[in-house]
Amino acid sequence: MTTRNRFYIETFGCQMNVNDSEKVAGLLEAEGYVATTSRDAADVVFINTCAVREKAADKLYHALGRLKKAKRERPGLVVGVGGCVAQLEGTAVLDRAPQVDVLVGTHNLSSVPELVRRARAGHGRGVDLDRKADSFDVPDDAIAHSSRVRAYVTAIEGCNHVCSFCVVPRTRGAEVCRDPDAIAEEVRSLVGRGYPEVMLLGQTVNAYRYHGLDFADLLARVDAIEGLQRLRFTTSHPEHVDERMARALRDLPRVCPYLHLPVQSGADRILSAMRRGYTRAQYLETVALLRAHVPALALTTDVIVGYPGETESAFEATVSLVEEVAFDGVFVFMYSPRPGTAAVRLADDVPADEKLRRLQVINSMQQRAQEHMNRARIGRREQVLVDTVTQAGRVAGRTQDFRIVHLDGDEGLLGQTLELEITASGPNSLVGKRSPGLALTPPSAAPIF
Repeated sequence: MTTRNRFYIETFGCQMNVNDSEKVAGLLEAEGYVATTSRDAADVVFINTCAVREKAADKLYHALGRLKKAKRERPGLVVGVGGCVAQLEGTAVLDRAPQVDVLVGTHNLSSVPELVRRARAGHGRGVDLDRKADSFDVPDDAIAHSSRVRAYVTAIEGCNHVCSFCVVPRTRGAEVCRDPDAIAEEVRSLVGRGYPEVMLLGQTVNAYRYHGLDFADLLARVDAIEGLQRLRFTTSHPEHVDERMARALRDLPRVCPYLHLPVQSGADRILSAMRRGYTRAQYLETVALLRAHVPALALTTDVIVGYPGETESAFEATVSLVEEVAFDGVFVFMYSPRPGTAAVRLADDVPADEKLRRLQVINSMQQRAQEHMNRARIGRREQVLVDTVTQAGRVAGRTQDFRIVHLDGDEGLLGQTLELEITASGPNSLVGKRSPGLALTPPSAAPIF
């Protein structure tokens, strides 16, 4: 019996990186490879990287260090690197890690199969870092979605903002919006294959513009697809939130009442230094606009602490903004200088231990707030789409506003929408149960996996 070649993919970063890895997986499967959960069992190891924060980039070289020994023991092993670090650092990755055989940029995923073939045939390293390549050239039906319930669909690549701390314009390029017909067709196909939920992706997804269509138009078009149950999107920029987007969140029945809206800082001086394009007051006005249209909107955000020049009073301004907005979730990061950004020229003058303290202050405050918000849900009924098996006899799903709910159940519940009574809570999740009188809502189409 012929043993099929196996591949292993390790992913660092955001949902865009996850979706890129799904594309690579699908392309390799089309070549006859099968996925393995063991790096040691793989014939091809592909690492998809993130460069947004120094810690994420460091993970790449730690992983490559582990593969150096494996490469010596198994000379036929092919090691590939893609994603934002590959695009940002280019062939410097090869200088630092000579065990790498394949190096592809963020626009060049479709090159992976051919470069792997060449490497396995002994034709040397393969590199494709062409920034002008088509970001959307991987066929929809080639994508090996990692979830059986929630499918990612790219709507826009790149970013036109020039935030001083961010490498995305250098790694992903300028904004390129995908044809709405192609987006709608992909979503229609996913629904036909049994996916109840779709998440539209983009570094700044709500900047979407295509021949006179704006983001609200795109949401309306996808929302109208028959059989789709839930529609989400990420990540949004405050500058592109307007009345039309707020009305779309309010009026489109499948658009979930959840929005991730990074603020980064609550101090105007720091926001200006970050080149975020808005003031504290303008961000709060945006939040007020959204909540006027969708009072129950769940709002999460990103915060950077320790940006160059962030004094204690500037940090306290961020603390007070987090308190004032009452976010449903806050992702806090310590500033780290990134190559090629404007901020790298500034003195990184907040000590590491002070950055850590500030991170812990906001995290602790937010955990208390979330515990209070979640406790208030006990006794309520929630519509939960089951999307994960967490352990034997236990599954988890998401409410419409993206809160995690744990419950008893097995794999057969994946893709099902259940009406649950919330019985317990913690700061990061809820617990629910089905009881007599609480209906099971079947998905619009039987999942085909």
